[in-house]
Amino acid sequence: MIFKHWFPTLLFFLHGLTYSQSPENVDLEKYLKQIEFLIDKNSSNEQVGFHEHELLDKRLNSDDIDKINVCLELYTNYIYKSTVLAKKYNDEATILAEKLNFNKGILQANFNQAYIYFIQGEFSEASKLLKSLQVNPNLNQLPEIHADCEILESYIFTERGEYDLALQNALDILEIGEDSKNGYIQMRAFSAISHVYLRLGEYKKAMENCLKGLDFILKLEKTQFLLPKIDELARMTHKLKGSREAAKLYDFYLRMEEKSPHAGSYINSIVYMNIANIYVEELKFEKAWVFLTKAMDIIDTNNYRFRKPRAYALMAELQLKTLDTIAAIDSYNKGLWSAEDINANDMVKDISNTLSTLFNLRKDSIKSTLFAKLYTKVSDSLFTMEASQRIKILESRRKINEISKEKEILEIKTKSQEDRYQFAILVLALTFISGTIATFSYFKVKKKNRLLFYRTKELTQEKRNHKKQTLPPSEEYSKAVDLDKRMKKKYIDDDLRDIIMTKLKRLEKANFFLNSNCSLSNLADELQTNQKYLSLVINHEKQSNFNTYINGLRIDYLLNRLLEDEEFRNSKLSYISTESGFNNPNTFYAAFKKRQGILPSYFIKQLNEEGKGEIMST
Repeated sequence: MIFKHWFPTLLFFLHGLTYSQSPENVDLEKYLKQIEFLIDKNSSNEQVGFHEHELLDKRLNSDDIDKINVCLELYTNYIYKSTVLAKKYNDEATILAEKLNFNKGILQANFNQAYIYFIQGEFSEASKLLKSLQVNPNLNQLPEIHADCEILESYIFTERGEYDLALQNALDILEIGEDSKNGYIQMRAFSAISHVYLRLGEYKKAMENCLKGLDFILKLEKTQFLLPKIDELARMTHKLKGSREAAKLYDFYLRMEEKSPHAGSYINSIVYMNIANIYVEELKFEKAWVFLTKAMDIIDTNNYRFRKPRAYALMAELQLKTLDTIAAIDSYNKGLWSAEDINANDMVKDISNTLSTLFNLRKDSIKSTLFAKLYTKVSDSLFTMEASQRIKILESRRKINEISKEKEILEIKTKSQEDRYQFAILVLALTFISGTIATFSYFKVKKKNRLLFYRTKELTQEKRNHKKQTLPPSEEYSKAVDLDKRMKKKYIDDDLRDIIMTKLKRLEKANFFLNSNCSLSNLADELQTNQKYLSLVINHEKQSNFNTYINGLRIDYLLNRLLEDEEFRNSKLSYISTESGFNNPNTFYAAFKKRQGILPSYFIKQLNEEGKGEIMST
């Protein structure tokens, strides 16, 4: 009876032990054999050699929806080989699908275009197109395209360093895939989750999710995903087991590349960089240069902009290893410019931190401090503390879901009510532990944010009341102000300063800062002065730099309007951001967070909840 009583629990823990050990002790050889078998099977198909030509012939001899589907298949064939050809056939599919009002074709072609933007580093354009797709009512009827859109958005969040948002997207799609038992959706979700953990440096979790995704790829025989998956396995193996084991996987990749029709420049640019990285680590610099040069040629030829920051960073690392520090700093600078160009914030953070360290070693304190400030600014803008807490909460939620699913499976195997009771106790205990951790993190953040909300609201109301009660300055006050001015160090002529300040106050009343194109040069032109004088006045009189001054005015304006205008605060955040003068939602979030300590979405939510409470009390 005792054995029967505890057997299911023992089975659960043994299963969990096997599950937890899988990333470290997994038999990769088994997976490699399955991959090679599937690639050989695909290559041996008599049609493979003529597949591309057949598609091109079929395109010329087909009409309407058939032609759209052929063009979309040609896009898939070319996307990793030539983005120019992929775009050509995708544009053709888009035009024809819109002409025929073929919703599936329109949505698929638009997603394809968003993906083209993504691999070319046009993250903002990709995001805009995805947003337009996500509000399309027809998207929910096509779950796989819907999943592709959400997963691509997850990849963009990851590249921008917004790992909590990336993980949220991927986990939401994974739940949909598990509930609907759709293998394709689960495959895509596990790939995105693995990508997040890879960037976070949590390689065991990355490997675990990578292998789960690979299981679905092999089951569904999606050969176009196999080569990128081999690269992912090699990268994680490099971190977990060292360069020698990773090199074996890249040797395997190069053999499979010769057999697979899906190999292309985009994937190879990544692989060659990773192989070069291994050779750098092994101090085989000549071989590293060979593969890095190949990667850079591919990246430059195809304008894969979002590969450039990492390529330059790797080149700089190689140059440091060969003691060419000046060239390394130049490469790091190029990498930083490339990262800033595409808003790849995680790379901006990493490279600026490295440059700060390098200049500090070279005793160049000015540049070291400059890059250190950039590192701090970008780190703050990514909301790292809150993001980390959100990730922990998301992981706790996922663990609870997994435990529940394990419980359901084991309940099918055991019919005894006593056994089910034991499982329930175990699940509740684990759920309680996970929930306690998640709840503690949640309430800690919630308490801090609530205090910041009340402080922000009270200060805003005080400023409003102060403006209403303001009287003309007394004679004593004016004398005190004049004395204070005389005691200050004279940085520009007093008359010129007073003229600039008078004009500036007039423009502030006219809300000049709501123009998203407002810049120091534009404002200087408006005030009929030069940028240097204007900057000096703002620095001394406003006690801030130009950007902080402008963003402060915008946020003060926004806070007042949010308090006064209920309809405005119930608008979309993107609209609120634009109306407040910000031309980029991320800049808006960062500025609001830095100044007030909380996110604008949280402030608005609390205002609305207070408003509902007041209505109910009346």
